[in-house]
Amino acid sequence: MAVKDKCAVTIGSLIAEPGQIVRGFLDVGETATGPVQLPLVIINGVEAGPTLCLTAGVHATEYASIAAVMRLTNEIQPHNLRGCIIAVTVVSLHMFAARLPFVGPLDNINLNKIAPGGDGSISAILAHMLFEQVIGKAQYHIDFHAGDFGEMLMPFAGYSLTGHEKLDREGEALARLFTPQVFCIAPRGSSLPPSPGFVAHAAAQKGIVSILAEAGGNGTMEEADIAVHVDGARNVMRYLRMIDGEPQISGPQVLATDWHNTRATRAGLLTLKVAVDDRVAAGEEVAEVFDIFGRSIEKVRAQKAGLAMLVWNYKAVNTGDPIVRCWSTVPAPPFPETDQFLILR
Repeated sequence: MAVKDKCAVTIGSLIAEPGQIVRGFLDVGETATGPVQLPLVIINGVEAGPTLCLTAGVHATEYASIAAVMRLTNEIQPHNLRGCIIAVTVVSLHMFAARLPFVGPLDNINLNKIAPGGDGSISAILAHMLFEQVIGKAQYHIDFHAGDFGEMLMPFAGYSLTGHEKLDREGEALARLFTPQVFCIAPRGSSLPPSPGFVAHAAAQKGIVSILAEAGGNGTMEEADIAVHVDGARNVMRYLRMIDGEPQISGPQVLATDWHNTRATRAGLLTLKVAVDDRVAAGEEVAEVFDIFGRSIEKVRAQKAGLAMLVWNYKAVNTGDPIVRCWSTVPAPPFPETDQFLILR
């Protein structure tokens, strides 16, 4: 039975009373052949609590993250929920249908470069509607991602600092609680993720505690990657007291302080010598390039040491193409908000 101070949640034509799950679409605009819409799920709990927004499919070929939000919205029930979940299972439906990575097919724009949107083409309008009508109704937000086609990615979570101490402490707490190991706290003006233009960055600047969540990649939908997203979201929800149970951090974590790319200087067929999660030494060979006749023409070596967080899976490379991106990391410093949940094995 709903408590007396619990209210209905309304987005567009969708209304979820306390104790209800509502699914439907928010109209954004139209193309010459049909509507542009956001698919929404509103789960309105029977007890009072915070509102958490979940978004996936900003890049709609990052399938593990999409599958995770779909799973969460089918598993979580209102009678076990305090507060409300507002979820967008696939932000860019046209990208999803076209199986197109990185940019939307309607205007060739990357939604995660233009947040919070505004006037302009359909992507700008979509981003603006996402913020004004959906994310803006929440106090907390998780933007689910993975490596896109050609990108093999190490799981991590990121938060961009705003300069507001309380907001930033909460943001770091959520990032630490979501990730299985690596998290990134991006200083203002930094290129570290989530950087300006990212959905999670824009949401944080608007006063919403918003994190970027990454697991999976390269067009795959592996159960282990889906589990990182699902477990991380549930951990955040436990911390926010939206669901029962105590959050857990399952081992020592590391803070990413910088990143750097190693690139090919020659073109040809690429053989990788490094994998995601490898510790790479300065000068270590990470790939070999062969010319069109199969002759070895370059042994690509890392300029700096680091933790391989992103490995590009392209087999044919051009001069200047990135091969591997490495984090510079340090052991996570003490953080009272979440240290109590650390489980040492």
